Amino acid sequence: MQFKKKYKKVMISLIVSLTVIISGGIYVGYQYGPNFNFYLVPPTPKRDAMLAFNKISSTGIYIANQAQKNRLKKIRNDISNQHTYKEIYPLLKQALAIKSGKHASLMTPSEVKKESSQFKAPTSSVKDNILYVHLPEFSGSSSQGEKYANTIYYKMTSKIYKGIIIDLSNNLGGDIGPMLAGISPVIPNGKLFEIVNAANNPTSVTFRGSVTNNMGTKIDLGNVKKVTGIPVAVILNRWTASSGELTALALENNPSVKTFGGESAGYTSINDTYIMYNGAQVNITTSKIKKNNGQILFNNKIKPDVQTNNPIVQANNWILNQN
Repeated sequence: MQFKKKYKKVMISLIVSLTVIISGGIYVGYQYGPNFNFYLVPPTPKRDAMLAFNKISSTGIYIANQAQKNRLKKIRNDISNQHTYKEIYPLLKQALAIKSGKHASLMTPSEVKKESSQFKAPTSSVKDNILYVHLPEFSGSSSQGEKYANTIYYKMTSKIYKGIIIDLSNNLGGDIGPMLAGISPVIPNGKLFEIVNAANNPTSVTFRGSVTNNMGTKIDLGNVKKVTGIPVAVILNRWTASSGELTALALENNPSVKTFGGESAGYTSINDTYIMYNGAQVNITTSKIKKNNGQILFNNKIKPDVQTNNPIVQANNWILNQN
């Protein structure tokens, strides 16, 4: 009889413990799962937006003043009173403007789908044994990223050139991983730069072979053949933005690089992308850039070494004069 009572107490205790553990797991999954695109139950548009708003508020690079805090509080309250994504998107954009500034953006699911369908591969040509490469912006799948990188990588390593012109004009950015992988032969291994968040905590962005670490999609092209000892000209213009600008910064680590053209767009900061349940992408500006020489960039324009309205001609002449 005594044994049965003791057994019963043990079983009750186990059931209670399991109930607590399961309940805790459900709570954690419900509360934090969306940070990893995991949802126990489909959220309502209101909850989906509130999760995005919390992400914007907690990670956005700007520290809000009291007036902005009051505005954010009102935005939060307004979100809680809405029921459709159409009503909510403008409110999230307002929060982004306060916490992230000009580089931040929100893309609806239809806009995301449209952008991913507009894949553009790099193009190239050769004249006077000088390789000309145009790198467009990139946003797409990992398989598209590999295609983007391979398109130009093998062209760069197929023969020895007098020089290489890398044209970043009109490159609006996107995923930097495939861009750097494609031109990895002329990017030295090592630290590219640091990203510094709102709390001034730095993270090094490094490069090895064809893989960018701590930024962008990792594209591994295997044993990368590095190309050294030849001049590399980089073309910039006012539409070179975001990851297009960061690609130019990565190339600065090559001592044989010289830049030509006009000032870049001035989106030298880091966006982290939060994906909402419905597929909308919230691009939150979270960090500044710290170059290897210690200079801090925060949406500063990049000035070319040679300002010119004929950058390709000037770049071509510079390369010919180096040989």
